[in-house]
Amino acid sequence: MIPTTWFRRLVFFLFVMEVGGGVLWATAKLAPDQAHANLLQTVGSLVFLFSFYAGMPLIARYLAPHPCTDPARQARLASLLQRYGQSCPVFLYDHPDKEANTVGLWPSQSRIYITTGLFDRMSDEGLIGILGHENTHARERHILVGFVYACIFALGSNASASRAFFVVGFLLFLGLRRYMEYRADAGGALLAGQASMSTGLRELAILYPSAAWHRWLTVIMAYPTLPMRLRALETKRPALL
Repeated sequence: MIPTTWFRRLVFFLFVMEVGGGVLWATAKLAPDQAHANLLQTVGSLVFLFSFYAGMPLIARYLAPHPCTDPARQARLASLLQRYGQSCPVFLYDHPDKEANTVGLWPSQSRIYITTGLFDRMSDEGLIGILGHENTHARERHILVGFVYACIFALGSNASASRAFFVVGFLLFLGLRRYMEYRADAGGALLAGQASMSTGLRELAILYPSAAWHRWLTVIMAYPTLPMRLRALETKRPALL
């Protein structure tokens, strides 16, 4: 999620809960019986999911409404983009968190959001690697893949009330997210160069240090640890666990 103020995050959370709850209530009321209610609620959930994912560029503008206007930072960003080459539009905004995110279902609508907290703490070489990583997410349609999986999961949940299905489906989703992070790192190395991608990951590992035992928790995490990502980039052998 794009870093923002606590108030905007709260408003966004309440909006999503209200709209999602409204969709489920409306579809249940429109159904002639319980069997059709489950089906209509599933369809309503899919429509809601599509609206959420497709509307992320607009949501991102709400969560990060104020671009960074510092001339030195903007000049540095322009220089980095010139060095990198063809990229999705990059939005630099003021926030102390150290984050970079890509939004948009389709490559044509994808946007990259970078906080000044991350921008100021990384070298030019590392930032070029980050640009390669985020652009790979857009080029390989990773957000679209996540949306399709969410739709399949919603349909499967409607067909099966088993708790085991939910647990297995959720763990598979986490595994898919980790795999896409490895893919983005590998793609970033192709787009920005192996040295830039490695530098970016090493600098992130300094900003976000992790203990050796953290890797044993990756099965319940959406992202592999940075040491795991570095090792996968260097050996070309990603480890999902």
